[in-house]
Amino acid sequence: MRKNILHEKSLIIVLLLILSVVTIGSKGYATTKDGPMEQLQGSVDEILKILQAKKQKTPGETAECKQLILNVVTDMFDFREMARSSLGKNWKSLSSEEQDKFVGLFTSLIEQRYIGKIDSYDNQKVVYKKQRVKGNKAIIYTDIIDKDLEIPIDYRLKEKQGKWLIYDLKIENVSLIANYRRDFDSIIRKEKFAGLMEKITKLIEKSEKPN
Repeated sequence: MRKNILHEKSLIIVLLLILSVVTIGSKGYATTKDGPMEQLQGSVDEILKILQAKKQKTPGETAECKQLILNVVTDMFDFREMARSSLGKNWKSLSSEEQDKFVGLFTSLIEQRYIGKIDSYDNQKVVYKKQRVKGNKAIIYTDIIDKDLEIPIDYRLKEKQGKWLIYDLKIENVSLIANYRRDFDSIIRKEKFAGLMEKITKLIEKSEKPN
């Protein structure tokens, strides 16, 4: 399994992006009547309030704040759709039980490996270029400004039961899910699905260990 440098960089950037969109202006809590941009900003408001309360907290309170942030971030992504897409054609060959187990592991992988990076936020700025909505799908085009770097990030969202959820994103025109799909497919061809599950489990366990 080749190094997932792009994966880690991408998710860190996305988490930073989620925190920094407030520089564009917030519109309060989102409702099911809001569009994709408004719902994103509503979630940002929640995260910012948690971060502000996090200042000068004990380690235990800091861990609690991170869990609260994780709850909000998790609610912004369609992890089942992301997990399904990351497996591509391999998804249909799994039983319902295997699919559910994989979704759980995939979600934990994203949560455990990347939510700890949330403290890396350092006043990155975001420029919204445009959004396109067609039916129940939307794309939000943004640029994140990190010092001298300008990184294009495109969100892909789908509306489910009145809520817009992120199911993929492109970092510098490279799909996060497509990257996972290539890695996962390579592992499955060599080590079958059980081998992939074992590798993901080990990655999660490694992420859970204190530095």
